[in-house]
Amino acid sequence: MLSRKDARLLEDTVVRYGRIVSFDQLKQVFKKDYSSAEMKNRLSLLAKIGWLLRIKRGLYAVITDIGALSSNDISIYTMSRALNEDSYISFENALQHHGMFDQMLSAAGAVTFKRARKYKIKDTEIRFFRIKKKLYFGFQEERSDIGLVNIAEKEKAVLDILYFRSNAYYAGLVWETLKEHKNDFDFVLLKRYAKKFNFDVIRQIGFFLDRLSIETKDLLKAIKGKTSYSRMTRDSRKFDSRWRLYFDDSVIK
Repeated sequence: MLSRKDARLLEDTVVRYGRIVSFDQLKQVFKKDYSSAEMKNRLSLLAKIGWLLRIKRGLYAVITDIGALSSNDISIYTMSRALNEDSYISFENALQHHGMFDQMLSAAGAVTFKRARKYKIKDTEIRFFRIKKKLYFGFQEERSDIGLVNIAEKEKAVLDILYFRSNAYYAGLVWETLKEHKNDFDFVLLKRYAKKFNFDVIRQIGFFLDRLSIETKDLLKAIKGKTSYSRMTRDSRKFDSRWRLYFDDSVIK
C-alpha cells in the first residue's frame, strides 16, 4: 500500500512535472522528506510495488490509479512520445486512430529520423523505425490521454507500411484499406507523398490506384525511363509491364 507521505509526494510530482518524469525530477520532490539514501530506497520500492513504471533508464510513469498497478493507465502513444519526441505513430496504429483498422494491437510502431530502437514496457512493445529525414513528414500533432502525440496522416501511414514492410500480409492490408476506405483518402495528397519515396513504393501505389480507377499519370511520370523493376513481395511472380512490378494475385483478390 502507498503511505500518505508517498501519496502526497507523488501527487506533488505530477502537479509539478506531469505523469512522465525523470529520476532527477523525482529526486527534486522526494528530497524534501527523505535523505539521499532513503530517497533512492523509497523510489526503488515504489517502482517495485508498481506506483512508478519504468519506461527506460531514468524515465518513469507515475501511476495514479490503484487499479492500474498490475498494468498501466498511460497510453502507448504517450509513452512513445516520451521515449522519442522526434517521432510519430504510424502503420496499423495510425490506421486504427483514423478508424481504418479494427484489430487488437499489443504493440506500437513509430517512425523517427533518429536511432531505430525497441522497448518492452510490461506486456507492451514500442518499436521505432528509422527513416531518412527527407521522408520524415506527413503527421499531425493530436491530443492523447495526458498530452500531445504525433500521429501519421492516413496517406502517410500506408506509404510507411509499404516502405518498411514488404510482404503479402502488409501489401494486402494497404490494398484492402485503400479499397474499403476509397472515399476517405485524399489521393492527390497520397500521390504527392508517394513521389518522395523510392520506386518500389511509387510502383506499388500506382499499381493499386490503377485498380481503383484513380488517375496515375503523375506517378508514371516519376518513374518514366527507369528500366529497373520492383517486387511487391519476395515471392511475387506475375509481372505488370506498366509499373514494371512483380505482384501477387492473392494480394488484390
